[in-house]
Amino acid sequence: RLFESTADGVHVVDGEQRIIFWNRAAGKLLGFRAEEVLGRYCYDVVAGGDYQGHPFCRRGCPTIEAAKRGRSIQSYDVCSRKGDGSAVWLNVSVLAVDDPEGEGRLAVHLFRDVTRRRRAEILAEQTIEAVGRYEPREEGAETGCGPYPAPPPRLTRREMEVLRLLACGTSVPVMARTLEI
Repeated sequence: RLFESTADGVHVVDGEQRIIFWNRAAGKLLGFRAEEVLGRYCYDVVAGGDYQGHPFCRRGCPTIEAAKRGRSIQSYDVCSRKGDGSAVWLNVSVLAVDDPEGEGRLAVHLFRDVTRRRRAEILAEQTIEAVGRYEPREEGAETGCGPYPAPPPRLTRREMEVLRLLACGTSVPVMARTLEI
């Protein structure tokens, strides 16, 4: 009942990686009804990939192995496919909990759609790459040219966060709260 009331998608996976719970928000985010996914392997349903498109969700994935051992798992982003085939970026948090039936541990996946954020990051990365490819014209090719521009700065992770928030149109007060400033 606790997980039905959250706006985050939630699915719970047993030690064999079979989905044993799927809330309405998960259905809304990924386009699958609980009846379609219960009992199926999580890696077949979520089918998440990493930033380079390599499969992240798979049999014996590090997330499930860590959950089985009761270890904490840092949140991560994966690119998944909705039931209609469209791509969706998900930020996933995982809780390792004892199975109430005493059969090991369960992995509770809480996930939210971060597609807009990821698209903004991709745009920022492409912009930085395009600026980095700037090559001034050869000497003497054009008169009246100014000095060469400074090379583009390497941005820190924090600066990338700020750039991503700016690209999403985030207001300064919301940005401050998000960045915990």
